[in-house]
Amino acid sequence: MTKISNIYPTKNILVLYLHNNQLSKIEKLGAFAHLTHLYLQWNNLRKIENLEGLKNLKQLYLGYNKITRLENLGSLKKLEQLHIERQQLDGAARFEFDPECLCALANHLKVLNIKKLKLTNIDALEPLWKLEILLASENNLKSTDDITPVISALYSLRVLDLQGCAAQRDVHYREKVTAAAGHKLLLLDGKMISQSTRNFIKNFQTVKLEKQRRANEKPKTADTGGGGSKSSFESVSERSSGGGGTVGSGGGTGGFVDPFSAVLPHQFPGNSLFQVSTRRSPACTRILRKPIKSPLLTKTMSANFCDEMAFRSNELHPATTVVMLQGKEIKAGAPPVYKDKLRAHRKIQSLPTIDH
Repeated sequence: MTKISNIYPTKNILVLYLHNNQLSKIEKLGAFAHLTHLYLQWNNLRKIENLEGLKNLKQLYLGYNKITRLENLGSLKKLEQLHIERQQLDGAARFEFDPECLCALANHLKVLNIKKLKLTNIDALEPLWKLEILLASENNLKSTDDITPVISALYSLRVLDLQGCAAQRDVHYREKVTAAAGHKLLLLDGKMISQSTRNFIKNFQTVKLEKQRRANEKPKTADTGGGGSKSSFESVSERSSGGGGTVGSGGGTGGFVDPFSAVLPHQFPGNSLFQVSTRRSPACTRILRKPIKSPLLTKTMSANFCDEMAFRSNELHPATTVVMLQGKEIKAGAPPVYKDKLRAHRKIQSLPTIDH
């Protein structure tokens, strides 16, 4: 179809499909007062017009056309979904938003599809406080900092899709967007946001603000300190010089000569590697071993100790023939016999005896 014709409006027509045609103009639709859904994607439309009479329209589909500006929709007081994605724009053409049109849609628009429109920013969407689903993937959004102010203004936002944008590669992109969107955002780039992640991001933001507050307080304290505190090395140098002389001058009244004066004639700055710092106490105390309470192990150890002491006493006093074995004394009538003497003794015993 190149023109909208031969369609007679009745009260029973609620949905009208006119997609995948060659329509170049929106016309002859003002009489469809009861229409709730209108499908006009995949045509040659260049302008949004002649839709003022569709008072009950809830969903409008205008994707895959050649439209360059969102306009003339302020009279559609019941419009909830607007799909205007992937417009076939010419080389230098850029898609634009009419501020008056967006302000008129702010009180009822819930779904907005603006995929692949070569958008460099979405600042114009800030009035849409009732928007719940924003599909803005494959655009030219380069920085997360340009997105977060607008997202924080969309109080009712639950689903956000920014896949394919350059801002998605920023550091902490997901954390920043989640923190800016608030507690209502449930789905970001097709992934659910859990409550634990939300709590972590909230705590992270709190710690970050606290660090910034402390960093801002430090310069104030430095200004009121009257010149700042001296480094430990400078204080030691002043003591060595007698309180007023330079390091190594030897002009102090205390008579103390600084050992570094001959080698290091200069005073080191506050951030020097040669600062003198007090030694810290150990991080953990030494834990003493508990005594052994096992009776069997105590008995065995005492027996072995007695054997050792007896062996040492035999070395000192070879005349004694007392042997300790497992804590018991065994008296021997003769000194210990060596192996060769024992073999000779066995051979003699094995010889036959002659009876007289």
